[in-house]
Amino acid sequence: MHLRRPFAILTCVTAGLLAAASRSDSTSAVQTAEPRVINVVAKRYEFVPPAIEVIQGERVRIVVTSGDGFHGFGIKKFDVSKEIARGETVTIEFTPDVAGEFPILCTGFCGDGHEEMKGLLIVKAREARQP
Repeated sequence: MHLRRPFAILTCVTAGLLAAASRSDSTSAVQTAEPRVINVVAKRYEFVPPAIEVIQGERVRIVVTSGDGFHGFGIKKFDVSKEIARGETVTIEFTPDVAGEFPILCTGFCGDGHEEMKGLLIVKAREARQP
């Protein structure tokens, strides 16, 4: 009978730890994970891929390479703005905290089609936690 008490305590502690782990906030798991890497090529007069889809709260690392000349990569909502020299690569890391669709613009004049050089960042809302 003396051995049953420690076993019961150990069982309760284990159950409590498992319950606490299952209640962990999914957003903290998204935020602490390594950033998702997305490769983009900027070239006259487009971004490839033209649209990037991420999840709200997900850390992203966008690696942008200039395919042919001077370009820029900007997402105003998230205060992203980088210039990319011919043949160079820049890395942009951020966590989009707002769901929606946001324009990606070439922020460095790259020629006659510069105004048409646009992309789209699609930030999908996190799913609501189920009880």
